[in-house]
Amino acid sequence: MNSLSNNPGNGNQDGLNGNVQSQEEPIIQEVYEPEPDDYNYQPQYREVDEEELRNLSAIREETETDTRVYKASALFLIMALIGAGIGFAMASSAAGKADVARKTSMARTIKSVLESKLEGFDKLDKSFAAVEGGKFDLAKFNDELATYGKNNFILDMSSEVTSEAVLLAGDNRANPLKGLRQYSADSMLLMQLLSNHVNETRADAEAIAEIQASKAKEVTYAMQVIPEAVYNLGTDAPRTQYANVVTAIYNYKDVIEDDAKAATVYENLKIDNKWSEEQRLRRDYAPEGKKGSEDQAILPNRLIYQVTDRSGKESLLFADDIILVDRKLLFGKSLNALERYEARTALIKSVIEDARDASKTIISDLDKFIIE
Repeated sequence: MNSLSNNPGNGNQDGLNGNVQSQEEPIIQEVYEPEPDDYNYQPQYREVDEEELRNLSAIREETETDTRVYKASALFLIMALIGAGIGFAMASSAAGKADVARKTSMARTIKSVLESKLEGFDKLDKSFAAVEGGKFDLAKFNDELATYGKNNFILDMSSEVTSEAVLLAGDNRANPLKGLRQYSADSMLLMQLLSNHVNETRADAEAIAEIQASKAKEVTYAMQVIPEAVYNLGTDAPRTQYANVVTAIYNYKDVIEDDAKAATVYENLKIDNKWSEEQRLRRDYAPEGKKGSEDQAILPNRLIYQVTDRSGKESLLFADDIILVDRKLLFGKSLNALERYEARTALIKSVIEDARDASKTIISDLDKFIIE
């Protein structure tokens, strides 16, 4: 029984094992490719005959460098340098022409401006020369020089000349900027001097006329007083009265010392002033106690002085009517009105001459840059 009972069991077990084995077969299979044909390559040899051997021996080994590449590179470099030189020359020529044209245009513009300024300067110079010499005349001064503002002679470098004009200074042909700066400075200084000169001259016009009317080089004032008051000051005046009143101030011009001229002037003076008999008796000069006679000219008992007022009008005053005072006693060694006028005139004349010298070469210097 045991054998019978075991056999079926074994048969079933084998059947199960068979099923298990059939179910556990591998999914990936190893595949081996065939080896390539040249894996076991064997070099082939052949025999070489003598002629072929001689031919192979005649081939030279390349031991020298091929210079054709370097020659081509050098040629290319030379051609490039030549091309660059030609291009640079053409660019330099174009830049040079542009620079010349630029300087020409700049010089023309400056010349046009300067010519109008010099035209006004010439007018000013003529006006100044018309009033410079000779006797001072206020009316002529106002007509000629006081209207200096209408002459457009001032050159302002900061606004009327382009800043690019500095390019003209670096040229070896000429340097117009030197003259332009000098003229500009002189013209602006001249404007200030003329303004001050006109104002000062108008203020001193009367004093200048008075000094020029006087023959004396030094100014002497003739202060008119009342003779009786002067006499009273030295005799009966109280101790507290220490001064007298000056009724008018004149400039001393001349004194009449000739008797014949003094007699004629005195006679006319008495008629013009309509003197009374008492005044005639007081003023008449009587030699040896006589009051004159019909055959003797009547002279004044004092010298007669010729004086001028501030407007230049002449007057006649007796010596006892005036007190002569040197101007230096009142104002020291200061310049008088005429001397101040002459000093201002000399300074303005000097500046005009400097501006004239500066302007002489500017036009010619600018013309050197103007190329048609």
